[in-house]
Amino acid sequence: MARKSRKHLKLAVSVSKDTVGYIRLSVLNRDHYGSIENQRLMIEEWGRQHQIPIMRYYIDNAFSGKRFDRPAFQEMLQDIQEGKIDCVVVKDLSRLGRDYITVGYYLEMFFPNNNIRFVSINDQFDTTDGITNRDKSAYIQSSTRVPLINLFNEQVSVETKMKVEVVLDMKAQHGEFIGPRAPFGYQKSNENPSQLVPDPVAAVIVRKIFEMAASGTGVTGIVRYLNGRELPTPIQYARAQGLDGNFDDGNGSWNSRSVKYILTNRTYTGMLVQGKEKRAVEATHEPLVDAGTFDAIQKAFQTRAYNVVPQGQSADNILKGKVICGCCGGKMQRKRGTNHADWHFFTCITKNRLGADKCTGMYVREEDVLSAIYRQLKDYVNEHYITNSAYKQQIQEYTGQISELSQRKTMAWINAMEHYEQYVQGEISKEEFRVVQDIANQSKEALIQVTESKAAYEKQYAKFRKLLSASSKDIPLSEIADCIDKVVVDGGGKIVVKWSIDQNRIGAVGTNMENP
Repeated sequence: MARKSRKHLKLAVSVSKDTVGYIRLSVLNRDHYGSIENQRLMIEEWGRQHQIPIMRYYIDNAFSGKRFDRPAFQEMLQDIQEGKIDCVVVKDLSRLGRDYITVGYYLEMFFPNNNIRFVSINDQFDTTDGITNRDKSAYIQSSTRVPLINLFNEQVSVETKMKVEVVLDMKAQHGEFIGPRAPFGYQKSNENPSQLVPDPVAAVIVRKIFEMAASGTGVTGIVRYLNGRELPTPIQYARAQGLDGNFDDGNGSWNSRSVKYILTNRTYTGMLVQGKEKRAVEATHEPLVDAGTFDAIQKAFQTRAYNVVPQGQSADNILKGKVICGCCGGKMQRKRGTNHADWHFFTCITKNRLGADKCTGMYVREEDVLSAIYRQLKDYVNEHYITNSAYKQQIQEYTGQISELSQRKTMAWINAMEHYEQYVQGEISKEEFRVVQDIANQSKEALIQVTESKAAYEKQYAKFRKLLSASSKDIPLSEIADCIDKVVVDGGGKIVVKWSIDQNRIGAVGTNMENP
């Protein structure tokens, strides 16, 4: 019997029970056309037209197309590898993802290798007429058009994110509320969702919390009051009002953190502080506490956070695990003074535990440690001082670099796409295409590097501003505890503070702008 040629075999169009639909709704996409319901209707209609039943759906709600660790998507890939699926249908290619390289991998490698038919309805793309079809004309047509669509989708994702950020920043500057849900005590106005109005039930609880704090009741006392009357916590109240999603519901009781969050949230004074730039706008909505009372409560918090009682001594240990013995390197233990006196000291207990040959047993009063921190903090701030104008200039340099590298990346990827088409049509070799592709990848990595450097610089500068505020005692030491790596106590009363802030990051860009 003569052997049949396999040269033009096509992937069989299976009408099995394993034809599935994949649906993705991004965080930003809330229009009706791209809704989950609409995507499902389009896929169902395709199934009816082709007489192929859609047996189940994999749905990722509120996931960016730049991510491929989406739970439903990963579940679908697992089912494909286990042989449970033979056809995947989507509304358009952007639902699969918005990263050119990764989407190309699934279309040209993963799906064909697993004998998967892939259909993109709006793009009129079906792998039985393209990638998995070795017919040259159909193959070239799909292999040149699809990557262009993927590249466009990737660029749309970037531009959409940038546009949304600009719009949100403008709204924040104008005092419009841009949060996903209103803070406890408020609700979004029915007439204008960007306007906060007091919630008739929750506002009463918030006002009571501020009233008790202003009268001298501590956070623990307020928590006890709220739980004793079984008043709903913020998350419980939000759930009762219809909140849906993956949020931490806690244990159903009020705690110190939730109460303190309310007492330190300036939104309740009628001010909004929003966005990456922390835009502050006053008198945007009805306050639940007056500014004077709020400031008095903050001052009381600062006094406690400084660990200072009326006699000027410490109450809480903000340096837990950070005070180190200079002799043995062990952590020093904090203890109260003799006869339960209202002062504290740090001592190394290695001597008592292991003997004098292991450690001489360092000792220091806590007030001496705090004084050393403030003194060395001022020295550190003076040595690394950055003016606002210097910071803005540095950010402008980063922004300029990002703009230039973004243009380079775009040109490099357009060039890569042109060479990709030439490679698919056999005009250039795979090695020649790889050279151009590597340049495109390098341009992408260069942009990522500068973007991350800018973000790191902003983060370090924010730390510097906190240190500056703490040095003048505008904020408590507890707020810069993460900036203190350790406090080493040596013999003779020498105390050395080691900071955990990257000194080399502040004030230097140092990014290579040479062509890749």
